[in-house]
Amino acid sequence: MKAFVYNVILIFALSAMVQGANINVPANYNTIQNAINAAVSGDTIIVAAGNYTENLLVNKVNLSFVGANAGIPAGQTRLDESNIIGYVKIVSNGISLNGFKITDGAQVPAGEKAGVYIVGGTSGHTIQCNLFTRTGAAPGGPDQFRAVINEFGGVSSLLIKQNKFIGWHTGVYLQNADAVVTNNVMSKNYVGMSIDGAVSVTVAYNSIINNGLEGIGIGPPAVTSLAIEHNCFSGNLTAVANWQSVEINAENNNWGDSTGPYNAASNPDGKGDAVSNNVDFNPWLAACCGDPLHLLPVGDLTNDCRVNFFDFAICARAWLSIEGDGNWNPACNFAAQDNAINMNDLAVFVSHWLECTSSECN
Repeated sequence: MKAFVYNVILIFALSAMVQGANINVPANYNTIQNAINAAVSGDTIIVAAGNYTENLLVNKVNLSFVGANAGIPAGQTRLDESNIIGYVKIVSNGISLNGFKITDGAQVPAGEKAGVYIVGGTSGHTIQCNLFTRTGAAPGGPDQFRAVINEFGGVSSLLIKQNKFIGWHTGVYLQNADAVVTNNVMSKNYVGMSIDGAVSVTVAYNSIINNGLEGIGIGPPAVTSLAIEHNCFSGNLTAVANWQSVEINAENNNWGDSTGPYNAASNPDGKGDAVSNNVDFNPWLAACCGDPLHLLPVGDLTNDCRVNFFDFAICARAWLSIEGDGNWNPACNFAAQDNAINMNDLAVFVSHWLECTSSECN
């Protein structure tokens, strides 16, 4: 019996270790750094709204940081912010930063001036739903502060999504990175994004607008794998500047005008943002759709930012089906509670009929 009880206790203890604990700031610890110091792998640090003037060293693996706006994309209406005034230096693996405001950044010892600074050789980070703001010289001129930067030693499995970067020298600066950058807004920076030595980088569905020098700049060493697609560029001095001699793929983007980007040699009649040489921009998108400033409306099943007869035809084929039927289509289950395509779903669909969020509709 004692052995049985011991085993039960051990199972519960191991389960708790795997799941991790919640640590609340300021309820449990008055600073975020004190919470980090007390944390162990797998813990979640929940930070209430308020100002936290701290320079943070994240040196524990697999920590999740949850701010007051976790899960709310930075381009949407948000609650009072969990505002970190300073930098976050990440030196361990598996860090998630979700729902914070990062203000101004600071000089990282033995590193760059940054909001989030990721040391080389780390992996498994998610930077999501954060608002990065700075009142520096951008977009009129550089002041060397980067919102998110990884060391030249590289980073792998980095996901940067649903953030907003405004007022920085560079919004996102990737060096020898394996990363996905998606659904972000990069606005009124000197450079929206810099990519040097892309190991495997995808930049997709971002709004990259009104940056003073470049929307995206690509530098050496040579690119291994880089895809720039389905982004919306507008108001940048140069949308994509490739400083390498190897051509990079930037097909299927919108450049701010249906005539495509301006390039003196290959598209002199383009009225959109300029692109440099060695940028494959053809074909391009005539309008913005699916980026943070032109979200897909409810009922848009063809991803064209419109709710119309094409979407209705898809749902008509699934009409009166239930989960498990051959014509069941979960995308049409807008009511989402009854696992059946019926009048509840039709009512939701009709409420969005002819809604259009494409830039062509503006």
